[in-house]
Amino acid sequence: MRSTADVVIVGGGAVGTSIAFHLTQLGLTDVLLLERGELSAGATGRSGALIRTHYANAPEARLAAAALPWFEEWADRVGGECGFVRTGFVQLVMPGDADRLHANVVMLTGLGIDTSVLDATELAALESGLAVADADLGAYEPRSGYADPVATTRTLAAAAVRGGAQIQQQTTVLRLLGAGDRVTGVETTAGRVQADTVILANGSWSVPLTESLGLDLPIESVGAQVAFVSRPDGLSGRGGHLTMIDRRTGIYARPNGRSETLVGLSQSARTIASPDDAEVLDSFPGTALHQLALSMPAFAAQKVLRAHAGPLDVTPDRCALIGRIEGCDGLVLAVGMSGSGFKKAPAIGACVAELVVEGKARTASIDEFALSRFAEGRPIVSNDYLLGSSMGGSGPVLVH
Repeated sequence: MRSTADVVIVGGGAVGTSIAFHLTQLGLTDVLLLERGELSAGATGRSGALIRTHYANAPEARLAAAALPWFEEWADRVGGECGFVRTGFVQLVMPGDADRLHANVVMLTGLGIDTSVLDATELAALESGLAVADADLGAYEPRSGYADPVATTRTLAAAAVRGGAQIQQQTTVLRLLGAGDRVTGVETTAGRVQADTVILANGSWSVPLTESLGLDLPIESVGAQVAFVSRPDGLSGRGGHLTMIDRRTGIYARPNGRSETLVGLSQSARTIASPDDAEVLDSFPGTALHQLALSMPAFAAQKVLRAHAGPLDVTPDRCALIGRIEGCDGLVLAVGMSGSGFKKAPAIGACVAELVVEGKARTASIDEFALSRFAEGRPIVSNDYLLGSSMGGSGPVLVH
């Protein structure tokens, strides 16, 4: 393996490969990406892969909005296909959250996002298979949908390599190298690499690497599960049905190809001791299908086809850690995605590359995502929605 690089990126998911691609687009070609397994084998490959811009805080919404055109124009901007399907997206809320929904839509439209509030009649007309009551409301985005996380990562990686980057899989980073208050490279299972800049884009696996530097990243490893179920005929939505997050029933769902639907539960996540834990709880698939049928009754007679689990790297405010670290020169973070990094990956990659090459992100602001926000008492505050009481539980509420 090579012994030097201008930039070493640790992690070969959507975020890491996006950073590599964008660095080459800015003319930095001495880039080495290291992946402990295979590309997209971690959180990315198990992602729900929803593409949406509806967030309850402006910093995340800006990143998601900056990423959306990349998915829409993938072939021209990156090359190849990312599997993006524009189904439209709807965020459904509990009746008591009407004011929050309206306030968030005002915030989002102020950022230039194409979204609007629909009442029960409009929701039923948009998606005939959706269960709606008279007081129900949802925020609709016509441009959103879902993508293929594996295809997205592989095409980003291929474009990065075409641009001059090198990608080495099956290579684990064992520790960060440093001198004084500066990171100078990495030690791996294949040898040492000296680098001017090391970028961590490896989720929960970043935590033990920074501990040796005296940095305690506020990241909890959480296991998230999704099920794939057979999709009934006769649903009216484009691409199969709407992509959705339904806080009334605690589900997020999207079509998956021609005959399946992916469904997850916003409160099925559990703390795990290791990000390598990929256990699906026995109760999860049946519960996920049951809750999906509450949102779309035609699914009541359908079957679970399979399920899988993957790791999330969750921060206290459920927002990412992006940027340089004061007092630790040479190290850049792109971790702590909290289950929603995939849809923002094209923008995060652009921002991190701009930070490294030009000194400041210009695609979107990343100042709010600094690690120092927690020590300084300024976490990102979201105008979050309630979750239907039928879900119960006390675990973290996560959506993809």
